[in-house]
Amino acid sequence: MGGIILKPKKCVLLLGGSTDQLFIIKTANELGLEMAVIDAQKAAPGLSLGTYSAPIDFSNIHAVIDYAHKLKKQGINVCGVTVMGSDVPHIVSAIAKEFNWIGPSEQTGKWTTDKYEMKCRFVEKGISVPKFALVKSSEDVMNCWKEWNCNSVVIKPTDRAGSRGVNIISHEDDARVAYENAVFCSRNGDVILEEYLPGPQISTESIFTETRAMTPGFADRVYESMDIFWPQIMENGGWVPTIVSQSMKSAVIDLVENAARALGIQRGVAKGDVVIHPDKGPMIIEMAARLSGGDFSESLVPLGIGVNYVKAALKIAIGEDPDWDDMLAKWEKAVANRYFFLPHGKLEAIEGMESIRKREAVKKLKVFYKIGDVIPEINHHGQRVGVVVIAGENRKTVQRNIDKVYQSLKFKIDGSWVIGDPKKCDED
Repeated sequence: MGGIILKPKKCVLLLGGSTDQLFIIKTANELGLEMAVIDAQKAAPGLSLGTYSAPIDFSNIHAVIDYAHKLKKQGINVCGVTVMGSDVPHIVSAIAKEFNWIGPSEQTGKWTTDKYEMKCRFVEKGISVPKFALVKSSEDVMNCWKEWNCNSVVIKPTDRAGSRGVNIISHEDDARVAYENAVFCSRNGDVILEEYLPGPQISTESIFTETRAMTPGFADRVYESMDIFWPQIMENGGWVPTIVSQSMKSAVIDLVENAARALGIQRGVAKGDVVIHPDKGPMIIEMAARLSGGDFSESLVPLGIGVNYVKAALKIAIGEDPDWDDMLAKWEKAVANRYFFLPHGKLEAIEGMESIRKREAVKKLKVFYKIGDVIPEINHHGQRVGVVVIAGENRKTVQRNIDKVYQSLKFKIDGSWVIGDPKKCDED
C-alpha cells in the first residue's frame, strides 16, 4: 500500500540577508514558504534564518544561478526570486529569465537602474517629471540651470540609491564641487541634473498583476531637517496615514501606477517617490522595481493600516495571484519612523535604550552601530545611526513621543554626550 506523496514546499530565492531582509523572511515563514537566502557577508543575520543559505555575492549572477540549479537538483522546489531593499532589478531579471520565473524584463531592469533612461521613458509615455538633463561638466550644470530659470537644481548619479552623491545646488559656486561629487559616487560616470521642486513628498509601494494594481503603501516623507544637512538631501523617516486630501492621494496613486506600467512592470512591485508641486501637481521623482528596505513595508504600513503587502509580493514571485482583499486597510492609526544622526567620532556608550523599549508607543528601536565603532560623517542614508518606530492614535501624540525618545536616548561620542535629533545634532 503506497503512502501519500507530498509535494515539496515552494521555495523563494532571496537576494540579500541583511537586517533589511529579515521581515520578508519572517513573512515567507508565515505563508508556509521556504526561503533560500544568499548574501556576500557570512555574518548576515538572514543566512541563519533562511531554510537554505549560502554566502554568495548576488552580483555574481552566474554563481547565483549555479546555486539555484544545485538546490533544484536536490529536489528543493525553488520557483521564484525576490529582493527587498536592494536596488538590483537587472540581476533579478537575469535570474528570473534563466528559470522562467516571474521578474522584471531586461528592459525594465535597465529603465529602473538608470535614472536618466527612466526619465526619458516617462517623458515618452507622458508621465509628469521635473525638468532633467544628462550633464557632462559643471558648465553643463550652469547652462541647464539658467535655461530652466529655477531657484535650485538637484544633481545625482544616474545609477545609485540611498541619496549617495545627491546634492542641491543653490549657488553658482557650488556647481563644480557638487558635480565632481556626483561623478565620484557614480558607478558608470553618468550624472543627471534635475529641477528642484518644492512641495510635500510621498513614498508609495504598489502591487501589480497584468490586469490589476493596488497601492497599499502611501506615506508622507519627512524633510524637516533640510537646513542641517544642506546641500545634501537627507530624509528623516515618514508618516502614515498621509495628510494630503483624498483627491490628491488618488492623483498620486494614478501617477505611480501609470509610471510603473510605463516601465513595463506587469507582475510585481513598484516603489515610487513623488513630489506634489503647488502649481504642477504630483510629479515622479524616481521609481524602483522592488520592495523598499527600512521600515516602510515592515512597520509603517502594517502598524498604520494593518496590511502586510510583502505577502502579495511573495505570492507574485512564486507565480500566484495576491489576495487583493487582504491589502485593504483594516484600521487607521498614526505611525512614524525617525532616524538618529550623530557627529563623527567613536561611539563609547549609549544610555536609555532599555527604558525606551518598554514604552508602549515604541514599536521598534534599533541602533546600527556597536560600542567602539567609529561613527562616520553622514553623507548618505545608509550612514544613519539608528531608527525608532512609534505608533499612536494621532500625529500629535506620536510627535510628542518622538520628541521624548530623542531627548531620552543619549550617545557618548569622543567623551561628550549627544542626542540623535538631527535638529539638535550639534548640541551636547
